[in-house]
Amino acid sequence: MGRFCAKCGRPYSEGVVFVGNLCIRCYLEENRVLDVPSEVEVQLCKNCFSYRIKGRWLKPLTYGSPEEIVRETLAKVIEDKVRIRKVHGSSGKIKVTYNVEMPLEIHSTQFPITIIAKVEAGREVYEQRYPVVAKVTFTLCPNCLMRVSKTYKAIVQVRSARDRIDRMDRRKINRILREIDPYSIIDVEEVREGLNIKVSDATTARILASKIRNEMGATVSESFEHVRRNREGKRTSKLVIVVRLPKFRENDLVMFRNDMFRIVKISGFRVVLRNERNNAKTTVSAEALWDGRISGIPETTVYKKYLVIGRNDRVVYVVDASENYEVKEIPLGYVSENVKPGDELKVAIINGKPYVLGKA
Repeated sequence: MGRFCAKCGRPYSEGVVFVGNLCIRCYLEENRVLDVPSEVEVQLCKNCFSYRIKGRWLKPLTYGSPEEIVRETLAKVIEDKVRIRKVHGSSGKIKVTYNVEMPLEIHSTQFPITIIAKVEAGREVYEQRYPVVAKVTFTLCPNCLMRVSKTYKAIVQVRSARDRIDRMDRRKINRILREIDPYSIIDVEEVREGLNIKVSDATTARILASKIRNEMGATVSESFEHVRRNREGKRTSKLVIVVRLPKFRENDLVMFRNDMFRIVKISGFRVVLRNERNNAKTTVSAEALWDGRISGIPETTVYKKYLVIGRNDRVVYVVDASENYEVKEIPLGYVSENVKPGDELKVAIINGKPYVLGKA
């Protein structure tokens, strides 16, 4: 006697998938292929539209209309809540997928949605529909709550070896801040010593400090303050990161190995210097900004303009109109090879030694 479905009597054939003693059609009438909750809740931050899932607050992929964000968030929550049951058929592969059917327009914080399961069994395709109530709850995420209450978990204190943060420093720091999640920055406070940047979490604070160090040659040190225990006995504290900017920055003229250089680039842990005489570039460790190898131009430096009147294979002859046209000699190695009579040079006199800065 041939095999047949215990419910509808459908005979077994190669084109019909059976699950136990039921054909796939009858099996789906009696059994679910998805575990679906009767309702799902979406928690959205009313300020930044972050959503909460698996105990974590995440940023939406797109910042469109609130309706689009609700749809995106709902899809993530459903993906977390819905489970596909394993169904083993007698022959042929059973494939179960699902999609979510939402209203064209969402006008309230509670609305119906439908989760549609698609079951492909051999040559046959079936659907199961699961009605679900979606609820949207608006609250404040931890970051926005801290912004409102002005509380923070870490602070980045930006200080400068020049004793103050000037406009150029502030512009660069503002650009770096734009690369950081704005909702993680609780407050930026200007103080006499520099900037206090209050941050919602230690990870973001360390990323911010690292970016400033890499782009400005700063030093970074960490400590903790307000160490105490909460009601549960857990140790809590605030991370304090001190970022100290060097005295020198890009485009500054400096002394290095008894010669005059310009700082071309500060990147990561390297500083690129360009010799003002011959434009040759030298790369040194950023530590040189702090250990004395790179020093400032002395305050006694005198800047002059010299007129080139001649040259030979050893020296360049120049005159200074402000000194009764006295003829001076500058070693040929101190000037550019393309200097010729009639050129006017800008020269820095440091401790009696001329440093040619190029053509005036």
